[in-house]
Amino acid sequence: MNTPLDTFLSDQALAAARDAATDPGTIPVAVTATNGEQCTWCDCPDGPNSPHNQRGYRCPGCPATAKNVVSTFSGPNLRYDFPACDRHTTDIVASVAQLVGGTR
Repeated sequence: MNTPLDTFLSDQALAAARDAATDPGTIPVAVTATNGEQCTWCDCPDGPNSPHNQRGYRCPGCPATAKNVVSTFSGPNLRYDFPACDRHTTDIVASVAQLVGGTR
C-alpha cells in the first residue's frame, strides 16, 4: 500500500512526464511507486525456439511483485504503464528507450 508521500511523488512525476509529452520530439518515462501488481516483464527466451512460438502458449510473465511502475507517454493523453520488479525495472526502461530511439 502506498503512503500519502508515495502517491504525491508519483503524481508529481507523472504530471511532469505528461507535460513533457506535449513536445513531439520527447517520449518521457516516469518511474513511480506501485500498489503490489505483478511484474509485467517476460522472462521467456527469444528466437525460433521461444515458447511464444508454440500454438496456445500463455506466457506467465515474471512472477515477482512489482516494486515500480514504468510509465511512458506517447503524447499528453496516452500513457502506457509497465509494473516492474526490482530486477526488471532497468530492462523495461531500456526496452522503451530502444523502441523510441529505433536502431541505427
